[in-house]
Amino acid sequence: MNVDTLRILLVFGLLGLVVARNLRGFVHFVWPGAIRFSVNAAPGLEHPAVRLLGRELQELGFAPAGRVTQRRPLSRPQENTVFFDEAHGDWAVAFPVGREAWLYFLSEPRRGCFVLTADHAFPRVESGDFLTGGLPGASPPEVHAAHRRQVERMARGGTEASSRDLGAFVDAAQRFFSRGPGRANLRRQSVRGFLFASAALVWGAMTLWQLLFR
Repeated sequence: MNVDTLRILLVFGLLGLVVARNLRGFVHFVWPGAIRFSVNAAPGLEHPAVRLLGRELQELGFAPAGRVTQRRPLSRPQENTVFFDEAHGDWAVAFPVGREAWLYFLSEPRRGCFVLTADHAFPRVESGDFLTGGLPGASPPEVHAAHRRQVERMARGGTEASSRDLGAFVDAAQRFFSRGPGRANLRRQSVRGFLFASAALVWGAMTLWQLLFR
């Protein structure tokens, strides 16, 4: 095996490694709507940070509703603990990120009109059907207060009664994240992987073209 052949194998090996390490981000960016939510009735240990956050949510008037599993291609399932505020009809979702727990509030005052407020970075959207945004570093009471203001703003256009069980949350979350502004957030999280994988694929294609037609 000569030096040129070794060099070519090394180049394609490195490009393959880059693609493999960033394939998940590439797939998530290209197909952001490929996300599925399902009710998880199986018993399991709750993340300590999620448990602590749940206590704060209960002080705000939320009651535990159950657990929901979020699945995306090439990713580990994400376990979400869902809480519900019967008085206002708001959902609160806590999920582990490393040793921490992140939180977002989700409401659908009327069919197809969503309000989401997170305690972490989330795309800001203000339209007739969506009011979303994030308040990184804010406390749960602060995020909840901001969320309630946005819900009241959205509710000026009218409200509709709807089912409030865990299945209703799964349906609402599925529609929000697969077709609503949640798609933009999923893409934002995946842009780095998409760029690296795309660059490696383009470089590999150009190298192969040069080898075949030089």
